[in-house]
Amino acid sequence: MLRGHFECILDDKGRIKIPSKFLETLRGSGVNTLVMTFFDQSIYAYPKNTWEELESKALNLPLTNKSARRFKRMFFSSAIDVNLDSQGRITIPQILRQLANIEKNIVVLGNLDHIELWSSQNWLQEMDLLRQDEDKLAQEIESLGIKL
Repeated sequence: MLRGHFECILDDKGRIKIPSKFLETLRGSGVNTLVMTFFDQSIYAYPKNTWEELESKALNLPLTNKSARRFKRMFFSSAIDVNLDSQGRITIPQILRQLANIEKNIVVLGNLDHIELWSSQNWLQEMDLLRQDEDKLAQEIESLGIKL
């Protein structure tokens, strides 16, 4: 599982080094390719096999459902494969950096089956919103069957 919170710096070539904790998990599972997409003001990076499972599920979404069509259009249209280099770095494509407002300072989060890349500014805003909605969020999560 991917979990934790790390701060990274984007280099001049648009690369970051994947935090060693995540790299261990990814390489230990035989992952060398991540699929990155823009979602929720950040970049989601999935191991290739996890991404393929998502694609399979998305194929079964009904074409007649407008929300399903819009989700697939948004989520899959910005998807780009990136390879881990020998030093554990990935290059973040320019279009995804622009969409996520990433310039230099990046917050890298483990979110169980994927990694999220946030601009430091967007992450601080997200944390403020999470703190403001903490009670409401806890109630919503409980309704999904998870008691905190």
